[in-house]
Amino acid sequence: MAGGEKVVGPGLQRAGAKKPADIVRVLIVEDVPTIAASLQATLVQAGMESVIAVNGTEALERKSSFKPDVVLVDLELPDVSGLSLVSQLAASGDCGVIVVTANGAEATRVAGLETGADDYVVKPVPGRELTARIMAVHRRMNRPPASRPQRIFIDYAHRALVNGDGRRTTLTEAELAALDTLLDAIGASVSREWLSRVALKRPLHADDRSVDQLVMKLRRKATSIGAPDRVILSARRQGYMISDPTLFRPLNPEPPKRVEA
Repeated sequence: MAGGEKVVGPGLQRAGAKKPADIVRVLIVEDVPTIAASLQATLVQAGMESVIAVNGTEALERKSSFKPDVVLVDLELPDVSGLSLVSQLAASGDCGVIVVTANGAEATRVAGLETGADDYVVKPVPGRELTARIMAVHRRMNRPPASRPQRIFIDYAHRALVNGDGRRTTLTEAELAALDTLLDAIGASVSREWLSRVALKRPLHADDRSVDQLVMKLRRKATSIGAPDRVILSARRQGYMISDPTLFRPLNPEPPKRVEA
């Protein structure tokens, strides 16, 4: 590879394995060696290829030679502003950008997303969540621009959903609790029973359709400001799930995590 970078990821392909062209390529921009190595190990385990850049200058060189599908960017870099790097990467339009940082401040979150990041996660991030977010961004990047859904921001301070154009829709307390619970599942299904306990504060009784009505109203509100029609999917005999958790991003700090009953 040009630039001498070491590509870590799948080597010889077994019969039936993904072709090299199908493997997601990820550039990790992180100057702390232990964190970079941990992120890389997570990606290798998920079947992705990756290279590491320790500063902004090296990141742009690696991007040119490695041609990543997604770039993970730490905001605290030794030579450039992380936000400046995000802006440069996003401007090219040929890769997804996910901020992976220890800085969870509201102003920084908003700045990162407004600068062009496709997603923003706060360290430490579970490996399963990180790979799910990478795959979601990768899928979106491969859609025709006209078919890419708008980002939906969660305004916790005013209990509302807001799209990139500033249109908003207010949520009830139960709707916001249901949305938070579905997003916490990172694409896995959540049972109707658990949604009833968390969002409606009561057990689910036989023939009780209140959870279905709650989810239907939440889906309608999300689609009214640009979310895709299938933003919340029904998992037969299991409950509901968010089709793409990375469509939603917090506009301000999230409330404390709920204590499970």
